[in-house]
Amino acid sequence: MKLDELKKKLYKPEAEFEKRLEIPKSFQIEQEREKKASEEWQKIEKKQLSPKQKKRLLIGGILVIAVFLIVAGFMIWQGFTSFDKDKVEVKIKGPERIVGGEEVQFTVEYKNKTRLALENIQLIVHYPENSIVNGEQKSVETINLPRLNIEEENKVELPVRIVGLKEETKKVWVELIYQPFNLSSKYTNKVEFSTMIVSVPLVLDFDLPERLVDNQSFNFSLRYLNQADVSFNDLQIRIEYPDGFSFESAQPSPIKEDKTWPIFNLISNEQGKIFIRGSIHGEKGTTKSFKAQLGILKDDQFISYTETVSGVSISSSPLLISQTVNNSTEYIAQVGEKLTYLIDYQNTTDIGIKNVIITSQLNGKALDLSSLELGKGSFNGSNQIITWNASNLSDLEYLGPGQQGQIAFSVNIKNPLPVNNYTDKNFTVENKVRIDSSEKPLSLAGIDIAGESQSITKITSQLTIQAQAYYYDDLITNSGPIPPKVGQTTTYTIKWRLVNSSNDLSQVKVEASLPPHVKWNNKISPINTNLKYNSQTGKVIWTVDDLPAATGVLLPVKEIAFQISITPSLANLDSLVELIGQSQVSGQDNFVELKLTSKDSLIDTGLPDDLNVGDGTGTVVE
Repeated sequence: MKLDELKKKLYKPEAEFEKRLEIPKSFQIEQEREKKASEEWQKIEKKQLSPKQKKRLLIGGILVIAVFLIVAGFMIWQGFTSFDKDKVEVKIKGPERIVGGEEVQFTVEYKNKTRLALENIQLIVHYPENSIVNGEQKSVETINLPRLNIEEENKVELPVRIVGLKEETKKVWVELIYQPFNLSSKYTNKVEFSTMIVSVPLVLDFDLPERLVDNQSFNFSLRYLNQADVSFNDLQIRIEYPDGFSFESAQPSPIKEDKTWPIFNLISNEQGKIFIRGSIHGEKGTTKSFKAQLGILKDDQFISYTETVSGVSISSSPLLISQTVNNSTEYIAQVGEKLTYLIDYQNTTDIGIKNVIITSQLNGKALDLSSLELGKGSFNGSNQIITWNASNLSDLEYLGPGQQGQIAFSVNIKNPLPVNNYTDKNFTVENKVRIDSSEKPLSLAGIDIAGESQSITKITSQLTIQAQAYYYDDLITNSGPIPPKVGQTTTYTIKWRLVNSSNDLSQVKVEASLPPHVKWNNKISPINTNLKYNSQTGKVIWTVDDLPAATGVLLPVKEIAFQISITPSLANLDSLVELIGQSQVSGQDNFVELKLTSKDSLIDTGLPDDLNVGDGTGTVVE
């Protein structure tokens, strides 16, 4: 129906309308539920609570409020008493670049931004090793600090001298230990700071020649200086020499191994010098480096404050000389041997050198100078020097640029060596050759043109063994027929005798083999000797170990005796019977560091060393 028509009906008397639409059933059900619920609530509201129910309800409400208040109070209390160590600020400040040994200052700042005061505060400072704090060497310092209230801050100043090498990084770190008020726990905050040593006020400086020649003796010095504003006590200077350097002397004298000098008190701006003399050996073109360190000795360990390194180059001597002994530069000789020396010389420059002189100085008690063969040289017996110059070798009148030559001589070693007392041991033959000129060219002024070469020839000891057999012996009594008879047993005494001339020996051992027809009787003199027999191999081994020099010369012969026996068969009739095979001794020469050996021939029933047994009585008879 349209709106206009509806209005006409509404305002028209006796107007009739269409039947109203009914509410859907689903809405009717919902209305019934709401009505029922409303009726229930009306009943409850009308119903009165009993006094007991009201009391329970009141107690429950009070408990709920109490729990709420407790929880809220705990939360508030926890907010006031909880502790955050990160709110304790600790900082360390200091110079990032320092001069070693000079006093510097580090500052530790700390602030309490927590809600509790801090008590029992300690600051533990860890300095770099060997630092000096208040004139005392220490690496850890503990400082007790006062109470720090809320929002309060404080600082600690730390003066220290840090020592070390240039461009070395050093670290200072601290621990702030504290206890919050009314709390039993202790907390620790750590912080560190790094600094670099940019310079060291202790100075070392070598004064070395730029160039040296092989085997040249020379002088050099080492200057030391304290540029700091403070004194240094109990310092030491140590010098490390290069390979090939031979120390000769120093002023002042060193205290240990020719390389350590004490500097007891080095005051501010004080300096000093050490003067050293020595010789250098090295190949042409090599550089020899000298290193010096200045520091302290702590707990038997040297700690360096500063160091310096300087080098010298090795060049050929203008006059070069070298030598060999029996075609070797490190020859080991034997008693009675002939030594042939070859001496090579050369002018290594492009300048001629006049009036060259070559000398060779021999030294050693083992030399048999009567056997000396000189060639063109001249020998002076009073100083044992052989000389070659223009008078006996014309090539030395003028040695042209690059010119070279060779001379030779020979000499024998004595046999036997002159062992007359217990100090006569470890014999050597030394020969020092030198080439120089009496007219040094002006262009070579300031340069040592002389050349030198030294040779040391060690002589081995003379180790010998004597193997002997006896029937009539004062150490062990023998029995059986002499001459030996077929089918009958005869015993013999075997003796080993050792002689050692001039060097101490070690690991000395003697051994030989018994033939199968020889029986070991297990009789030994002296009885406590380390002598062993192996029945499987037939070997007899005597372990001597150490054998001193002059054994059998000044000391008694080293000797051992043992008994064996034979029972000849018809196969041995009318012949000599072998008693022991070839004997051999070996040992280590401790001086020349070589193994020595010596042998003696086998022994039979002929018994050449038993003077009480006649010739021909060693042949087996029936």
